[in-house]
Amino acid sequence: MHTTVITLAAPGISGMQIFGALTLSGLALGSAIALLAGLRGSKKIKIDSKDKAAWWGITTGTLWEAAGGTWADLAEGISSVPQGVFGAGSTFGNPGLGGTALALTLVAFAFEWKRLVVPALFGIAASVVYGEAGGIWGIGVHMVRMIAAKVTGGA
Repeated sequence: MHTTVITLAAPGISGMQIFGALTLSGLALGSAIALLAGLRGSKKIKIDSKDKAAWWGITTGTLWEAAGGTWADLAEGISSVPQGVFGAGSTFGNPGLGGTALALTLVAFAFEWKRLVVPALFGIAASVVYGEAGGIWGIGVHMVRMIAAKVTGGA
């Protein structure tokens, strides 16, 4: 996989950098750290509801997929378990990728979870399926990937 590294500089200020060299892997790392910190009770990053946990999971999983490599492997590994339960070849028949995306989204958002890590993991799993399912599911994933590519210069 080819990774392009660019420097984001403040306009009009020669030699000054806002973020320095930033790649999609850098955004994936930052998102992973923020998700972990928020789930562990950080006072700076508040993930204090199942909805926030699920959204952080979806965003983190999307960035991991966009970054590729080991990050994508992590997201796909997390996604493989619930996809095995809800996806093609499961005991529930073949709901299709759209049906699997719907099931994962409902599990992440519809139930009351005592531990916020559960909706976060289902959010990561759902983000992988969103990208595969396409259609309306892929719109949000595509938008996050486009924004991340603009921030990183397509890295």
